Amino acid sequence: MKEVRDGMSQAELAIRPHHLLSTVCTLGGVECPLLEKDRIDDILKQVSHDAALRIKLVSNADEIVYFRNMLPEDYAQMDRQEVFNRKRDLDVLQKLGLVPGDIRRARYLYTLLFERIKTPQGICAYDTPGWKGCPHASSGAYEKICVEGFSAVVYMRSDEERKQYKKASVAETYDGERLYIRPHHLMCMSCYYNGGKGNIPRENDNLYEATKRIQENPDIEITLVEGCCMLCDPCDGYDPKTHRCVHGGGLIRDYKKDLDVLQKLGLMPGATMKAREVYDLLFERIPSTRDVCGYGDGVVTSHEWSICGGPDGNEGYRRTTESGIFPR
Repeated sequence: MKEVRDGMSQAELAIRPHHLLSTVCTLGGVECPLLEKDRIDDILKQVSHDAALRIKLVSNADEIVYFRNMLPEDYAQMDRQEVFNRKRDLDVLQKLGLVPGDIRRARYLYTLLFERIKTPQGICAYDTPGWKGCPHASSGAYEKICVEGFSAVVYMRSDEERKQYKKASVAETYDGERLYIRPHHLMCMSCYYNGGKGNIPRENDNLYEATKRIQENPDIEITLVEGCCMLCDPCDGYDPKTHRCVHGGGLIRDYKKDLDVLQKLGLMPGATMKAREVYDLLFERIPSTRDVCGYGDGVVTSHEWSICGGPDGNEGYRRTTESGIFPR
């Protein structure tokens, strides 16, 4: 099996959590005293060109010396700024719901940052004597960029590029000899079709077009593939350079969904079946999105493992299983 070594387990850039705030404040127009400007510029350059960049958050919070190995003079010589920075690291990690060593793609990381940290006050600076911290924390520089959102920091595909990919991928969907679809997208197509209600194209995917193609030719072959497929090309979260998804957590949950669907269908990646046959099998083996998109128990274990369609299942999918996806 061929694999490309650019997955989430390997980082391309390692930074301390509080340095995320440093990059934002610098972009907002102030000179952050917590990190060298050249380093900040390098980080900003990388994330502004690559939404799929894998960033590892590192901290020395669990590397401090055991107290029995410390002398009184060691405490007197302690770097106070480093103590502040350890707390900043842990404050940021706690608010993001992450831990030291976690790796996330750039777009996801800055999206999460702006969702959960609206101001550096209480992280980079305090009102407590001896903990005043950074003088720029109240400048509004961070907040100015936060309001703009992740795209003010991280690369995002242009609308024009996405339209071009939409046009080309739609033509391929309608004219190709077969369709290449990731398994859980068969369920997405069913949710959107909603017993006949999903009848207009969407800018961010090719669910409608793929559904129309199989309805026009129920005997067209579908090859089931892992990862981004021909339905993903126009999505704002699809990165054409790496062919990876840069939405939340790289939507690693969807890789599990793909394999869960394959397991329940008794198939393997690369399996090819006629559209009518694969949907007969899908609706027979997977009656509810709870079985796959809700992980079987409807329990959300973390932000990255959120549930699509609700813990009890998507009503649109149920309606389509009853009506069928092929017009009668």
